[in-house]
Amino acid sequence: MKANRIRLYYGIFLSLLTAALGAFFIAQSVVILADGNWQQGAYNSEIVAEKLFPVSIVLYIWIAAVIAGFVLSLYYPYKEKTVRVFNENSARRRLAERVPQGSGEEYDFKMQRVRVERRNRLIVYIVCAAVCFAGVIASGVYLLKSSNFASHDKSESMLNMLINVGPWVLIGFLACLFTTFFEKFSITREITVLKQLIASNKGNPVISADKSENKVWLKIKAFFAHKYTKLGVRIGVGIIGVTFVLVGIFDTEGARDVLLKAINICTECIGLGLSL
Repeated sequence: MKANRIRLYYGIFLSLLTAALGAFFIAQSVVILADGNWQQGAYNSEIVAEKLFPVSIVLYIWIAAVIAGFVLSLYYPYKEKTVRVFNENSARRRLAERVPQGSGEEYDFKMQRVRVERRNRLIVYIVCAAVCFAGVIASGVYLLKSSNFASHDKSESMLNMLINVGPWVLIGFLACLFTTFFEKFSITREITVLKQLIASNKGNPVISADKSENKVWLKIKAFFAHKYTKLGVRIGVGIIGVTFVLVGIFDTEGARDVLLKAINICTECIGLGLSL
């Protein structure tokens, strides 16, 4: 109990100190912005250093507090408690393996509900994958077409890219979000029906045909779970990333714009290097 109380007090102290450090830094940055002639780029390292010196004192205290927390963890180690998390999909599979044989209209109706839930989830998965794939294709076509970035006004190019690519990103995100919630609710409904089937037909032999999922679906899952498939996906993503990096490097105009913006930020805003 003593160790838990000490860790609690330390966590509260470090959280408040972190919030105070962030607020202090933001306040001093506002002061720098108000005092400096930002329209003419009159910032320099001396002004920034003078204004941020009080912040550095709080920063050193914060670093000391973090080090103290590390030492504290050695004296009062935290013992992790094993927490069992309920997994709906695993529970559904276990219950599906215990469904007994039965007869009657009610039994057939509930079995039909189980099949409908599984079918609906498969349809939602396919639709979500199709939406995401369409978004990737449409975004890729726009991004790889050089005429869409022919304008020298970079702000206009970025705005057009946001207008043409942003909706696809949003649609894909919403589709994945809907699929996640639908899957959870659908599995919960199926678990309820499976429990009813097991309770109302207790003692009957188990249906061997329902012990496993659809063979095609199992093959698809096994394919994507295979280590070589995962390795291939990682290599493919890595190749795509390296390709885009090389395209950016050899695009000298784009690299020059990024370099100039970085120089302007360092010399005019942050105050590092020579002021312009």
